[in-house]
Amino acid sequence: MTMVKKKEILFVFGLFLILFCKQSSSECKQLTPCSCIFSNRQGYSLMPLVDSMPLKALDTKLNYTFFFHPCTNKPLSDNKTSECYKGDGVSLCAMKNNDTFFWGKAEETEISLDMDNSKPPVLTFHHNNITIIIALACCSLCETRLYVEAIKSESEFHLVLSSLYACKVMMHTNSLSVGSTLLIYFSVVFGVYFIGGALTLKLLRGATGWEMMPNHEFWRNLPSLVKDGVVFTFNCCRLDSYERI
Repeated sequence: MTMVKKKEILFVFGLFLILFCKQSSSECKQLTPCSCIFSNRQGYSLMPLVDSMPLKALDTKLNYTFFFHPCTNKPLSDNKTSECYKGDGVSLCAMKNNDTFFWGKAEETEISLDMDNSKPPVLTFHHNNITIIIALACCSLCETRLYVEAIKSESEFHLVLSSLYACKVMMHTNSLSVGSTLLIYFSVVFGVYFIGGALTLKLLRGATGWEMMPNHEFWRNLPSLVKDGVVFTFNCCRLDSYERI
């Protein structure tokens, strides 16, 4: 393998690591149906709205009325025979001409962000052939309200939830234990050691097979070394071991 080829492979590998780390750090991991968190402990959470009344939005063009209760399910209809009332309720419901439509439970909520994370996330519900997208809008001086942004078709609806609670905040989560932290560090170090070492030996020395493992002679002899150590330890506890010495 020529030096130019090795440099090209190293460049591609380095670029992949950079993109992977950037993607991981910019991802907002969904914690609950209404919250997500970044690696820096910032995130978004609508949990303060759990105990509030359901939000309501009207569309005068197609005569739709939307009811939305973030985070948890709740009966959203006065009609006890409606799907929006049965059981523990729903998170998203709509009405049109006295007809009630059940369009999503809290556990069906999907949270996603734009690639550049310049805007708050959107909540997406997919129910049968219906898609409802609720965009969060950060407004620190506004009252929480829900309104219709656009109705693309009878199967795609776009709403906006404007609220103080749609702004990015520091998330308070249970910290990892010392053991969990050490386990993560241990796994990362060993992963870098074995994978990085194997790639280095492969690219720089042309190693193949067992020789790609860093310090492969040590790891190959490790079982016998452990066996000798165990035998030595047990022999030290016996009186005749000193007599043989």
